[in-house]
Amino acid sequence: MNKHIATGACGVIAWLLTLPLPAAEQTCRVIRVQDGDSLTCLTPAKQRIEVNLADLDAPELDQPYGQLAQLQLFRMVYNKDVKLEIVEQRRYGSKTARVYFGETLINEELVRQGLAWAYAGTEGESKLAKLEAEAKSQKRGLWGLPQNEISPPWQWRSNRKNQLSRR
Repeated sequence: MNKHIATGACGVIAWLLTLPLPAAEQTCRVIRVQDGDSLTCLTPAKQRIEVNLADLDAPELDQPYGQLAQLQLFRMVYNKDVKLEIVEQRRYGSKTARVYFGETLINEELVRQGLAWAYAGTEGESKLAKLEAEAKSQKRGLWGLPQNEISPPWQWRSNRKNQLSRR
């Protein structure tokens, strides 16, 4: 085989491997809501799936609005059949997914209600960013809190980790 053809073929294969794969879909019944952005569901074959909601981060349970985010997610999906659009298989078997109940994308709904932050740089970012900006401008959910009480969960976790390490 010609050296240039082999090099070109390798380049095409490498390019194909970088293309995003379509998200896998799974249907399951929600049996537990851990917090505002994670849940456990059971497939029809009785397989447990730990799910982290994609493209967002909800307040931790100890943060303002953390328990309310959990409660609202519970109200929207607990004991209901949902469709997961799995975007990532994580270590230890958990999955990152977009969660649909009927036609409602739960991930978007949490951001729309002001119960979660949209992650920057993710697929669907522009829609979630717009929903977050709208929730902020209308002071929905956590955006109605005094400014000093609004702390993104990733900053809150980092601050808490630093405080615990100083003990």
